[in-house]
Amino acid sequence: MKRIFMGLFSIILFLVSACINNTMNGENYSAFDKAKWYLDAIETIQTKYTKIRIAVIYHDRWENSDGSWSDLRINSSPEALQAFQTGISSSYFIGKEYLSNPLSFPDNNCFTGVFPGWGEFEDSVDTNSLENFEALSGKSAAFCPFSVFFGRNYVSDQNLQRISEYGAIPLLRFMPWGEPYWEAGYQENYSLVRIINGEFDDFLIDWAEVIAAFETPVFVTFGVEMNGNWFPWSGIFQGAGITNEFGDSLLADGPEKFKSAFRHIVNLFNEHEASNIIWYFHVNNKSFPDENWNDAVNYYPGDDYVDWIAVSVYGAQYDDEKWMIFDEEMQNIYDELTNTFPNKPLMLAEWGVKEP
Repeated sequence: MKRIFMGLFSIILFLVSACINNTMNGENYSAFDKAKWYLDAIETIQTKYTKIRIAVIYHDRWENSDGSWSDLRINSSPEALQAFQTGISSSYFIGKEYLSNPLSFPDNNCFTGVFPGWGEFEDSVDTNSLENFEALSGKSAAFCPFSVFFGRNYVSDQNLQRISEYGAIPLLRFMPWGEPYWEAGYQENYSLVRIINGEFDDFLIDWAEVIAAFETPVFVTFGVEMNGNWFPWSGIFQGAGITNEFGDSLLADGPEKFKSAFRHIVNLFNEHEASNIIWYFHVNNKSFPDENWNDAVNYYPGDDYVDWIAVSVYGAQYDDEKWMIFDEEMQNIYDELTNTFPNKPLMLAEWGVKEP
């Protein structure tokens, strides 16, 4: 992130779909258009993007530098909330009650998840927020992300325990950056080369031991949305498309450094027997810059290092962004990921849209 078809629902969906087909990109929209965006997303996940096994809605808001708000909560308007509730009520979407041991993922269902933001550092997890979301949406969450910022330098099972107490599976996101957070640009202290060279091994080993002791499954990723241009670990800030300063002279240095760092972390965790980890590779649906070297698949660490493929798919998050429906945002990356990694399960790791 840059900072079912039964009865009444079928009628609503038909009417809303007709409205969607008559909209044009780039216009100003009313509050109800977020509702249409939700219904389009929920419909196409069930009918077109059927390889998605987990879908994690982003449910938070933030204030922008100009004083405006980006409100991605499902209840940002009554219309948005009603649309989300109506869509997610489909039996296609299943919550924490359907989690099994060992984990299994039915072909004809999609597990729900929620990312409530968890504050500036994305780590202030509390079970009340998860329970409140369940009451608001009408369906429980089976998966819940939180982040570990390297600069915070903390190691604790607290967030794992809180998510588990609610009954969901944690999605832990290692984010190699320090203060100032939420500013794009290279950070020397947290460079990918330093990770590759082992400078954060003690910190990572401590986390490996905490997760291993947790015993139940934990999904873990490193450096989300690396093909964007808003995080310090993004390829654009780590060598970009040059090929002569790191590793293979035929490969772009930015993606190559990321792959090496990801592999280093997985190898380290394997050495410390964190066998309950399910590793996922989390890209953005669009690459910034949109250049061949920065294609999402160029960052893939390899089948031996990745269990799941994951993607963020957002509609407009800011007032100056073009309005596109979910289907338009999802189509290209879904085709690329499912064709490139046909044997890997797919997660919609973040999805949402602001209130117009």
